Amino acid sequence: MYMIMKRIIRNISSCVLLALVMGACEEDAALVSPNVAHDKSTVSPEEVGETAFLQSASESGNKFIFLDFVEQGSDELYIELVESAERDMTFTIGINTLLTYQDMPSIAEQFYKVEADFVEDWENKFTITNGGKVTVAAGERKSTRISFTVSSVGLISSYYLLPLLATDEDGNQYELFYYICQVEMERQDRSNKPYTVVAYIDTEMMNPLIADQYTSKLQYMKSRRDRKTIYENVPVFDIVNLRKALLKYDESSRRAVLKFTPDIEHVLKNYAQYIQPLKRSGIKVCLSIEGGGTGIGFANLTDVQIADFVAQVQVAVKMYQLDGIHLRDEGAGYDKTGAPELDETSYPKLVKALREAMPDIMLTLADDGGTTAMMDKEQGGIVVGDYIDLAWNVVWDTAVNPWASGSERKPIAGVTKERYGGISFYIKPRMTNEEGLFFENLQDESRIIALNEGLGKVAVAENIPYRDYIQEVANVMGIMGLLSCFHDTNNGEYPRYDVNVTETLAASYYFAFRKDW
Repeated sequence: MYMIMKRIIRNISSCVLLALVMGACEEDAALVSPNVAHDKSTVSPEEVGETAFLQSASESGNKFIFLDFVEQGSDELYIELVESAERDMTFTIGINTLLTYQDMPSIAEQFYKVEADFVEDWENKFTITNGGKVTVAAGERKSTRISFTVSSVGLISSYYLLPLLATDEDGNQYELFYYICQVEMERQDRSNKPYTVVAYIDTEMMNPLIADQYTSKLQYMKSRRDRKTIYENVPVFDIVNLRKALLKYDESSRRAVLKFTPDIEHVLKNYAQYIQPLKRSGIKVCLSIEGGGTGIGFANLTDVQIADFVAQVQVAVKMYQLDGIHLRDEGAGYDKTGAPELDETSYPKLVKALREAMPDIMLTLADDGGTTAMMDKEQGGIVVGDYIDLAWNVVWDTAVNPWASGSERKPIAGVTKERYGGISFYIKPRMTNEEGLFFENLQDESRIIALNEGLGKVAVAENIPYRDYIQEVANVMGIMGLLSCFHDTNNGEYPRYDVNVTETLAASYYFAFRKDW
């Protein structure tokens, strides 16, 4: 058992584990950007602890997979070897009967700080094709595929660990875990939700998968009994910005260099575990790039530094299969002694260069009225709004409408109201009574700009904290308050819209989805 648990811990890392070596130009960037579709192992030699991996076809490289189902759930499985097989090989996949009730909490804790129940009779609820046997042909790395089905768990709203084990002809074993739950209904798509909700995830504190633990329901209530459901069980968050990468200045080379904090580096390298599940559920995952405190930021770069930095960002996007880049110009240290003067064309040039280098990614901008204030008009022939998808206010807990008469904040040139998020909440773990009253007033102000002033398409949450023993429902209440800004609640009188937010049972556990590394 001890050896099995050692392998569990060792294999948490994804199969997309590569050291990021930043190039100084686009040509160099292409050299270090991996083609994840090739038939070579994506596991770096220093990370290899096994000769084979039991893989899910839905989330290759992930060793702990969330699987919800209404009546039955299924997935495909296969074996992936680190090296090509020297001969035909056969593996048998089935339930890991070596694990006991006592093992479940420690296994779940190793991954996402969540709890899981033990099922003694998985064999009666589990079917697998071809007797669980797959083969890897000589010279190949990947096996044939088989499928499994789980059903009739019987206890709705409880989570269970489904431990699978693949055994080769020599008795070597390889684990894979499913964290499963029978639910009342499948998640609905986002088509009936007419707005976009963005969340920042602070990887210094949180596991990014927290963003996928919330769904919303909207009802129109003519009276207490006369109500119409507009949508339900729809994922709350549409875009996740992972914090944070940094723009730093290297004095010896005079380069603007893309750097990662240790936490974001861990998340990116373990793409399969922390990013792939979000993308699979339809969330756009973007990297938030911020200032590195060295005096160089987005607004004082030379043309050479811009070209160099864009090439580095392009490598990161390709390497970690990100959906986009978010620019948040704070913490650069522009007031640092010896820092170059601000250049009103620098930031627009960076935006344009990023878009031209990566025309298909999502490119968004944080607007705090600082360096973004220079974007209210064309700069150097560049209209920033022509190159970005969205922009939003990041002066937290302040409702902002740059188009309003007398507003100190001016609209970013080319950005329409539909593409600007003036509603920005910092979701706190807990609030005092005074903070609660402030929050209610903020909702009222945000509802005005959403319903009356045309900014009802984008809202942003700065922080999604985990539960602890003091705060119980702050996450749900904060998110519900954010969404309610899009709808007229008539101060509780009928008719009105009613928004509800539900979190998964997994997220309701104390300290669930805090960072687990």
